[in-house]
Amino acid sequence: MMVRGLLEEAGFEGEVRYGEPMSRHTTLGIGGPAEAMVFPESVESLARITGLAYRNGVPVFILGNGSNLLVLDGGIPGLVINMEKMAWMELERGESGTSKVHAGAGAPLAKLVRYCAEAGLSGLEFAAGIPGTLGGAVVMNAGVHEADMKDVLTGVTLVGRDGGVDKVAAGDLKMSYRKTELPEGAVVAEATVALIPWPKEEVKEKVAANSRRRKATQPAGVHSAGSTFKNPPGYSAWKLIDMAGLRGRQVGQAQVSRMHTNFLINLGGATAKDFRALMELVVSTVQEKLNITLEPEIKIVGVE
Repeated sequence: MMVRGLLEEAGFEGEVRYGEPMSRHTTLGIGGPAEAMVFPESVESLARITGLAYRNGVPVFILGNGSNLLVLDGGIPGLVINMEKMAWMELERGESGTSKVHAGAGAPLAKLVRYCAEAGLSGLEFAAGIPGTLGGAVVMNAGVHEADMKDVLTGVTLVGRDGGVDKVAAGDLKMSYRKTELPEGAVVAEATVALIPWPKEEVKEKVAANSRRRKATQPAGVHSAGSTFKNPPGYSAWKLIDMAGLRGRQVGQAQVSRMHTNFLINLGGATAKDFRALMELVVSTVQEKLNITLEPEIKIVGVE
C-alpha cells in the first residue's frame, strides 16, 4: 500500500508532511526527502500507525532530533515517525531515597537533564551536552566514559511491530557500549530513569561543568552528528584519527574537525555522498597506518 493511502485509511489525526527534506531534521543538515513524515502525540497514536504500517509492508523509520544520523541523498522511503511531540516529563518522588522521572521518548535529553537538575535529582548529569532525545539515548545507550543510560534506566514502554504496547524492565534489555538490543522493529515510546535526591545547586553546577567541558573540546556552531566512530577497545577514536594525520582532511564540504577529530562536520552544502566518502577515507587510512578498524557510531539510513 502507498504511504498516502495508508495514512488516509488510518485516519491519522496528527501532522503529516509529504516529501519533507530530512536535511531539516538532522543535526548534520544532510539528507534527501522523507516519503511521508508523521508526528504522533501519544503512545496510542504511535502504536496504531506503527502497527498499520508494518501490517501493510510499509517501511518505518523512527526519528528523534536527528543527531547521530546520516540520511543518504535519496531520502527515506516509507514512513518517518517524528517523535518530537512525544516529549512529556513527569516526576515521581520516592519514599526510599530514590525518585523516578517518566518521560516520552521524544523528550530532548538537554531539557530532561535541566528538568532533573531543577528537581534536585542527581544521576543524569553525565548527559549534559549530549544531543538527541531520550528515546535515542536509550536505543544507543548514550553516555560518556564515566556513565551511560544503563546506569539510570529502570524501564521502557515499547511499541511492537504488531502495534502492541509492552512495559519492559531495564534489566531485561541487553545494554552494552553504545547499543541496546531491542526486539526487531520495536519502538521506544517512553522511558523511566531512577535518580537520587541531591542539593539542587550542586546538581546544576555539575551539569554546567559538564556542558562547559563539552563546549571546550567539541565543535560548536557547526553541523555535525556528534562522535562519528566508536572507541575501539583500549583506544580513543579521535586519537587514532589524529595519529593517522587526518585532522582537517576534507571531501567536498565534509571535513574532519580540526577541534575534535572524531567529529566529522558539514561545512555547508556537504552531501551524504561527501560525508560517506570521508568516513570511508578515515576508516581505510586508520586501518592502513595503525592496523585498527574503526566502526561507525552514527547510523546511516535511506537510499542513494
